[in-house]
Amino acid sequence: MPRYVVIAVLALLVAGCGPGMKTAPDITGYVETYLQAHPDVRRVAKQGTQSATLVTRGQDQDVFADLGQGLRGRLIRLGDAAYMQMQDETAPDNSWEKITEEHEPYNLLGITVVTDQAMTLVNSHRVHALLAARGRVSGQASEGGLDRYTVAIDVRAALDALDLAVFLDAYDPLPIMQDTTEEYDRVRAGDGAAQARLRDRLLKELGARATYDLWLDGQGRPVRLRLTAKTPTEITFSDWGHTTVTAPPADQVRVPTS
Repeated sequence: MPRYVVIAVLALLVAGCGPGMKTAPDITGYVETYLQAHPDVRRVAKQGTQSATLVTRGQDQDVFADLGQGLRGRLIRLGDAAYMQMQDETAPDNSWEKITEEHEPYNLLGITVVTDQAMTLVNSHRVHALLAARGRVSGQASEGGLDRYTVAIDVRAALDALDLAVFLDAYDPLPIMQDTTEEYDRVRAGDGAAQARLRDRLLKELGARATYDLWLDGQGRPVRLRLTAKTPTEITFSDWGHTTVTAPPADQVRVPTS
């Protein structure tokens, strides 16, 4: 995030509330800076048939993903312990596996891929912020007791102005396919043809116009963020500062034996 955006948003946070935001960078940078100052929160993100939930409490995390077509998984990291659950045909009883230094379940790679996708989805507000930072603030309104801020985005203009290397770090930080990784490397190296291909693909994915909406409560806490585009995404925020992360019930955990 540009330094001037962080400074502007921190000023708002010190004031304790969001109202007063005037520019697109003020609005679009708010969520990331607020999260850095208040990391304990429950986030739920939805994009098409995919959804993800991330609960954080200090260093503890509980992340769940439903990527569609029956691919679901959950990973809990709690202190020195970690537990995983693949909710598909490989684990019909939905039992948990404990991960230890001596034991890595056979499908650990699978749960890692699933939860990495979940993290990308719940962190997609960073993608939205990059797209909307040069947008046009088109409204601020009170809605259901919340303050709503709206930024209209000319997607083609936004893509033309983006630093694509920075954008890729937020958009797809851990690509699954080797071909995708190689294409991204070409983009980062400044290959004009690869950059044009990426911009064209993103334009098809997002559409020509998009809208960024952010809702804050009376304490300036993000409640909901929505990118309305050809591929819409919505993220909700709750339980600020009151989250808990707990281990699964002991009788549902398979503990490896030596």
